[in-house]
Amino acid sequence: MWAFRFLLFLCTWIVQPTTIAAPGGGSKDTVVAKVVYGDEYLLANVETYNLGELNAFRDSIADLESYSEGFIQQLDLYLSIPEMSDQEVVYLIDSLFTLETIPYPLINQINEYIANRSRSIEPNWEDLFSMKHPSDDIYSSWNTQMPNPSSYRNLAKNDSTQKLRLTGHDYYGGFVMPIEGPITSGFGWRDGRNHNGVDIDLQVWDTVKVCFAGMVRVARYYGGYGRVVVVRHHNGLETYYAHLHRLKVKPGDIVQAGDVIGLGGSSGQSTGSHLHWEIRYKGVPINPFHLIDFRTDKLLANDVIIRKTNYGYVAYPEGSVFYTVRRGDFLHKIAEAYGTSISKICELNGIRRNQVLYVGQKLRVI
Repeated sequence: MWAFRFLLFLCTWIVQPTTIAAPGGGSKDTVVAKVVYGDEYLLANVETYNLGELNAFRDSIADLESYSEGFIQQLDLYLSIPEMSDQEVVYLIDSLFTLETIPYPLINQINEYIANRSRSIEPNWEDLFSMKHPSDDIYSSWNTQMPNPSSYRNLAKNDSTQKLRLTGHDYYGGFVMPIEGPITSGFGWRDGRNHNGVDIDLQVWDTVKVCFAGMVRVARYYGGYGRVVVVRHHNGLETYYAHLHRLKVKPGDIVQAGDVIGLGGSSGQSTGSHLHWEIRYKGVPINPFHLIDFRTDKLLANDVIIRKTNYGYVAYPEGSVFYTVRRGDFLHKIAEAYGTSISKICELNGIRRNQVLYVGQKLRVI
């Protein structure tokens, strides 16, 4: 608490920041950030920060003779936010509003961080064994008949940003691809309708495996899915395995990553043998390409951030960096600034090379 009081004291003599850009021309050793007069945020362009890179950026500009002491003070204050409770942050913001010159960019930056501060969904390990079904604390029902029951409709209503553990703990186990094969149809808008998963090529009778440990919730024939298995996992995710030829599990079965849950086929609304595979959270589909590198069939990270938007959930590995498009930007310019390629940015964001960018659009760059 003494440190927090010192920060409040520091607020009483913070001055307005000056314009400072990350030094070093072509160097990529620090996060690319820029401070401008009159902007809404202290640090523009980057939505999700790596605090280690921000500290390095702070140290690099502190070594310059022309640095702004006021900006350094505000950046130091911002870097202290992760150590504060939500209530302490409220007190801090209130104190900033009492200053003769109100540092609106800093206040907005703090508000942005707090709004996006992830809540880790990692259960108490002792409580896991007492739950009748995985993630009973997240879901309101255990429906063994419908893959996506109506009781799921409002579960995500008040969500913002959360962190989910995928692997990295003995109880979660590892990750296994359901089937090895080429992707024949990706996630997103397809043929006039939304495709809520990915299609993976297979032969009839090929074994299909569950990707994470969990419990089987649905194992039956259901409409366009055909023979489908739905598995609920301990972090709240549910995975769907559709168009199966044979079911090898039943509701209530406990499964580990890599266990066989069915045999591949073409049941239901299907034009040929393949696996339709979905990943959902609270009934909302998530793009598997944001969690998995399909070139290596491995997870992109052990932890994933999921953010609620007007259109569903956006998922990305923890530590990702985002860029907010400004007037005059184009993909080559953005890729060059972050030491990446146009192809990589397109892959990360599911866009085409000739995609028209709009001001305010957020692109994942790392």
